[in-house]
Amino acid sequence: MAYVQHLSVRIPWHDRGWDGRICDDPLGNASCVLLENIGRRRDDELEVRHAGQAFEALPGGLPPCAGERGGFLSSQDQVLRTSHPYGHNSALKALRSASVPLPAWSVHAIPFRWLNRDLLDDVMEQQPVDGYSTDAEDRAISALDFAPAWVLHGDNQKAAIDTFFQDVADGRSLVFFYLKHAPFENHPRRVLVGAALVASVTRPGRWPTDGPVPFPNHMWETVVRHTLRPDGTGGILLPMQALARLAADGTDVSDALAEAPEKRWEFSYGTEHVPADTAVASLLELKRAAEAAVALGCGLPERSFDWLDEQLDRAWLRRGTTPGLPAVLDLLSVPHPTFAAREVTAAVGEGEDPWPVLERALAGRGGPDTVTLLATPTRRKVWKALGQEDRQAMRLLARFDLTSDQVRELYHQKTTVPLPVSELLADPYSLVTCTIDDASPIPFEAVDRGCFPDRQLTDRHPLPVSQPLTDPDDKRRVEAAMATVLLRAQSQGHTLLPLEEMLEGLEGLSSVKPLRPSDAVLAAHELRAEDLDDDLDLAWPQLCRTRIADGTAAYKLRSALWRKHTIREVVDQLRSAPRHTAPKDLGATLDGVLGARGGIADVDRAEESRARQEKLVALREMYESWFTVLNGPAGTGKTTLVTALVQRPEVLSGGVLLLAPTGKARVQLQDKVGHQAQTLAQFLSKSGRYEADSARYRITGRTPRERQYGTVIVDEASMLTEDMLAALLDALEAPQRMILVGDPRQLPPIGAGRPFVDLERAARQGHDGSWPRVAQGWAELTVLRRQRELGNVRHDLMLARWYSGDEHGADSDEIWQRLRQGQNMATLRAVPWNGRTATQVVDDVLRDEFHVVEDATGLSFATSYGAGTTRYGNTVYPDYFTAPAGCGRWQILSPVRGTAHGTVELNRHLKRRYRGASLENALKGSRYRRVPKPLGAEQIVLGDKVVHTRNGTLPAWSQSEGKNTKGYVANGELGVVTGELKSGRMNWAPRTTEVEFSSQPGRRYKYGRSGGEEEVPLELAWALTVHKSQGSEFETVVVVLPAGARGTSRELLYTALTRQTEKVIICHEGPLDDLLELTRATGSDTARRFTDLMVTPDPRTVTTPSGANCGRVDARLVHVAVNGVMVRSKNEVIVAGLLEQLAPGAWAYEQPFKGKDGRTVLPDFTITPLSGPPVFWEHLGMLDDPEYAARWRQRLKWYAGQGVLPEKDGGGPNGTLVWTSDEHGVNEPEWRALAQRVVGTVSIRRARPMAVKKTAARPERP
Repeated sequence: MAYVQHLSVRIPWHDRGWDGRICDDPLGNASCVLLENIGRRRDDELEVRHAGQAFEALPGGLPPCAGERGGFLSSQDQVLRTSHPYGHNSALKALRSASVPLPAWSVHAIPFRWLNRDLLDDVMEQQPVDGYSTDAEDRAISALDFAPAWVLHGDNQKAAIDTFFQDVADGRSLVFFYLKHAPFENHPRRVLVGAALVASVTRPGRWPTDGPVPFPNHMWETVVRHTLRPDGTGGILLPMQALARLAADGTDVSDALAEAPEKRWEFSYGTEHVPADTAVASLLELKRAAEAAVALGCGLPERSFDWLDEQLDRAWLRRGTTPGLPAVLDLLSVPHPTFAAREVTAAVGEGEDPWPVLERALAGRGGPDTVTLLATPTRRKVWKALGQEDRQAMRLLARFDLTSDQVRELYHQKTTVPLPVSELLADPYSLVTCTIDDASPIPFEAVDRGCFPDRQLTDRHPLPVSQPLTDPDDKRRVEAAMATVLLRAQSQGHTLLPLEEMLEGLEGLSSVKPLRPSDAVLAAHELRAEDLDDDLDLAWPQLCRTRIADGTAAYKLRSALWRKHTIREVVDQLRSAPRHTAPKDLGATLDGVLGARGGIADVDRAEESRARQEKLVALREMYESWFTVLNGPAGTGKTTLVTALVQRPEVLSGGVLLLAPTGKARVQLQDKVGHQAQTLAQFLSKSGRYEADSARYRITGRTPRERQYGTVIVDEASMLTEDMLAALLDALEAPQRMILVGDPRQLPPIGAGRPFVDLERAARQGHDGSWPRVAQGWAELTVLRRQRELGNVRHDLMLARWYSGDEHGADSDEIWQRLRQGQNMATLRAVPWNGRTATQVVDDVLRDEFHVVEDATGLSFATSYGAGTTRYGNTVYPDYFTAPAGCGRWQILSPVRGTAHGTVELNRHLKRRYRGASLENALKGSRYRRVPKPLGAEQIVLGDKVVHTRNGTLPAWSQSEGKNTKGYVANGELGVVTGELKSGRMNWAPRTTEVEFSSQPGRRYKYGRSGGEEEVPLELAWALTVHKSQGSEFETVVVVLPAGARGTSRELLYTALTRQTEKVIICHEGPLDDLLELTRATGSDTARRFTDLMVTPDPRTVTTPSGANCGRVDARLVHVAVNGVMVRSKNEVIVAGLLEQLAPGAWAYEQPFKGKDGRTVLPDFTITPLSGPPVFWEHLGMLDDPEYAARWRQRLKWYAGQGVLPEKDGGGPNGTLVWTSDEHGVNEPEWRALAQRVVGTVSIRRARPMAVKKTAARPERP
């Protein structure tokens, strides 16, 4: 069977469907510009003027996206003008620019991995590249006088290209089109767009010359024509643009996005080989996504589905029975294993099993010459020495498309759960379950394709197992699939799944055959959750049992069960330890940190006294308790308490370990506290509990554990996953104090669980509701002191409280009225878009707030984020050396990245508008250029504000030491490009971009260009995503909020509204009421996670007050009324229950009431009678707070002014007001009597009770 090679081709995002025309909204396409060739060369203004027009209508030639395959569905032949990248070198001055044909329905396929010199060495370990000469390459490098990353010699380039395309067959090879960057938030790493057959391949020729050159130069642009057409014939094209429109309107389209099934590099480097098994997986994934798109209302022609089915049949045949043969041959030390596997496969006909041919050759029984040449005497001896089971295991492993590393680890039993050969042969799905906790788990789908391939293969070549696999509902298959669903659910934050979510997950797998096990099947296989064990002494099976609140069993991975036990065991041990005795002078220590409190207005002294009082009580609890959770909103002074505790000499002498989840948070903690801090990764890597390569946190159980720290403090603990916390506790001998500091209202961690939230909620159960809010092992700061406006409330933090999940103050909806009226507040401003674009709004805000205008040198913009000034002649220029220290003066935040209002386009716009002079200077010729060339897709130049995007060590220049050094830069650190500047001693143009970060003054880190797929770890940072800003502070924050953006959760807005120290400006496209809706718990990401670290979760379906279904949440984290509506406090649940009993269907929660003065308020409950004015019921949760009580008195006066009077006074013409209070605890009988009295005075329409099906409870399994 002749080998048929499939291809992948990267395309850029295009809002018209890649039809050979400019995007309809070029500035809205912030995804394509993340590809360097487009980002560097796209002329935004020119494309805006020619939006929607054909590529060839653009003056000056085709747009840069044409060379990046942005018109792969164009019906027009085009010609691309291109120049040799090193044509400026004197050795290659005879090279001329070239016209490269780009026919209709084609792409330029360039295999960049094969043309990168270092990466080609890796390629040639797998298969030979005939004609490649190292000597020729050395001569070319010598002639050029420098060594770029790319293959230089034309003959070597041609050899690599010819070898790459040699097995691509016209009409038989598939080509898959994929996106690296797309306008979908949190999209897969690579997104499949469509597929077609290769129609033809035209290889490139040599570069034209008009004179001699020292070595030949070959062009790279190979023309690959394909069969796909826009009407769906000849392939499949997912309706990506329609999906993008749905996503922009807030629809969840994630199920309709096809994830490229990449194991290594199959969907990287522009153009790559796609192995046969991956081709099958890609077609299956495209089919799954297409069906999901149709379910969302996006049309797809039936002919595309027919094409998919036809190609799947063919792809299965070409995949054959041994897609994993290269990895097995590598295990047997066969050189060039990929090439060797093709030789073996080519020795048999299509649909035949090549294993017997290989086995005969290794046994010395002859065979085709191409195969017997592989069976050297040494390999025959190795084969002979293997036992029959080992040989059979190798044959079985060849059925699955695994990597060489995976096969090697399996064979040598280096997986997390070692897999004996006999068990592998009995259950090949154990490949999934035994590696579920590995750094690279074997995907269920890869094993499933080997066990249940197309019938035409399984009928002729049964699976070589000791126990046959013929039933899709086989226990082995279902169990492995369930383990996979649980593993992937952890990436969404869940640490367990109820049955409902488990079945949804099974159905969502891209499996060969559907996975819809009935309850009878689960019971027969003992795979119901209640059939499983929860025994910590067992290491197997992977599935185990936990419980949810109603007593029902749920599913959990065993590693997650052990992780939970590790955390609970240490926490319980610390909590049960005898308490420390706090010193009498603890208050003096706190006063020393707080400093003098002079200059405080009398009206504010009471609040200042309350702030100090609660801090002192909290500090005493932190000192006395062995385990403390310190919680408080931004601005309440949590870091102040950490500083005070660390300053105690007896604490310091006992050893203090300060930790933070991220490098950015570590820097802030260290700076504020004045004590060395580490990231968890830095600390845990020393003991092997953090693996940098896989970014995994691990429990090892190794001893001795770290015992030199008496006090361990973790800041920003809301960012901890269960893996991180468990690994940390596993690394420590129980300290005398462990303190977790954080704000549970912020975004939940990226990964499994929400341990800080769970620990905090469990600890607060010991609190009686009084103030100060302290219980054993728990303290909560409540008094906001972040540069409080004298005698007044911080309006920005007042608004943020609406997104906190905490009870609101009385009359707290006053803030919404202020915003609606456009009132000027010192710390808060709302700016509606009013038909403007996001970029126009940002320009106006920067002008109003920071006096930024367009000027010739970009001076006003540069000085707004910290630059100084310098004069040259009569012109004043920015001086960027002072900018790093001031780059936090203002920060734009957006919930999204790749749209017209996302961070990419906002940054690009600011650069385009205000940084033109700096970019122009960086683009000058080498002779005149005094700064480095622009760096990366975003063209980063001197003076740009940037963010580092990858943890790591980089070379740097230390100003204080006066020498080159190295330093650690954390993901998320912000800085400004300050060099390299050409000095008088330099006779060359600067090549290195230097960045000084605000957290590391006096140290300039060096960045250069990369020739690989990995991008420079720098991005423009005037605008950041809210996620990226977590843990940072800025003086002024500008939040850009588009209408209907999916993923804008309550926690995200809370995080965005608490990054500022002085002011926040909310730029909102939609009405303010849309933002008000997000304050409800229905918008909570944290509550959507199911975890059982401290208590069992309570999954419940919830609704908005209007009745819209919002899915399932953990009701223990929110307050759910009996009718499914979420309220804001547990005692409001009681009131809602009373009203539902006495006036079902006649009451509403937080129904807006507009007064005569135009102000709109949100009474907690509104009872609407058939006739007459409504009854308003307010529930007061914090009357013990003087400020809260004062606001309630103001609210009472306002109600009276609107004709709404208390029930005790007989009510008013426009409504009757009643209220209940928590001041003396819960008094349900009194509240019930009030409800009966109120409801009894009005005539209401009662809703018909909902029928409830009565079912007998299922008996517990003995």
